[in-house]
Amino acid sequence: MKYWMTGLVAMMAASGAHALDYRMAYSPSQQLEVYVDNVQSDAPVHWCDRSITLRIVSRQSTDPSVLNDFLPRLGGLVERQCPKATRLPWTMVDAPGNVLAQGEATKAKRWAPNAKTLTPAVPPAVPVTSPHADSAPLQTFELTPGCRFRTHWDNAGGGNALFVPTDNALRCTDGWLNGNSSSTLHLNGQSQTSSLTFFQGYPLLNLSIGEQPLMVISANRERLVLGGSRQATGSYLLLPFDSRLHAWAFNGTVIVEMPRQDAADAEKTELRVEQALSAWQPLLSQQSVLTFKLVESLATDRVDPASGSYKSVTSSAY
Repeated sequence: MKYWMTGLVAMMAASGAHALDYRMAYSPSQQLEVYVDNVQSDAPVHWCDRSITLRIVSRQSTDPSVLNDFLPRLGGLVERQCPKATRLPWTMVDAPGNVLAQGEATKAKRWAPNAKTLTPAVPPAVPVTSPHADSAPLQTFELTPGCRFRTHWDNAGGGNALFVPTDNALRCTDGWLNGNSSSTLHLNGQSQTSSLTFFQGYPLLNLSIGEQPLMVISANRERLVLGGSRQATGSYLLLPFDSRLHAWAFNGTVIVEMPRQDAADAEKTELRVEQALSAWQPLLSQQSVLTFKLVESLATDRVDPASGSYKSVTSSAY
């Protein structure tokens, strides 16, 4: 059973002549509230017209079909209080105010909702404002077996030393160190050991690349961009440089190229993010929440390659 309370009974009158949002009707069973916004008072003389614009707040359902029997009943109430009304343009929103549906009910069609198809809004363009990335070449270090690795080394720390042990899991490809190992940082008489993955000579943290056919898109003393996934072309992992450990560490940021026009479609966005998540998930060495930054084009020459991101999507813990 549906219960109704009209605004004439259920609403407190506002003091003075300030505009108010008049609650015309309320359905407790369906958790629907109907408002006529910005009127002087709840008296019909202040809101009754041939066309009455309604804001319908749904605190339960997000499906506009809930209005199929609700609006005809509401139209009957409106007719009794405002006989000259013939049109009810309406907007259905959720509790926070997000638009769920829009339409227009008319007396000629017995106040049927007549919902309109909403055109998704295209996210606005965001300019690339990040400064240009450092272009200085990285230092290379030769290991005993003849393999090299590369990193940024700041001599300001004084007597720091980085020891990379020889390990059976390490191998040399085109003269660059690859594979899983560890490094020990000696600093002021203390040592710290970290697990690393070497890829094309770059020491990486929080990733396990294995035999994935990837490539380093861009690398410098500020960050490294890893791409090349066949399953998610146009998506990249962002690894900021950890100056203390002299390695690039993945911290959960994935950059995804996607036209803004496509991102207006929620289903396309979800599919694109799921595709990137599925492609990169096997490389991640620990559970975390990932942030997917949508860009129209990767800013490879900037400190922040995600500069110009027009939307961010956060995943659940994988």
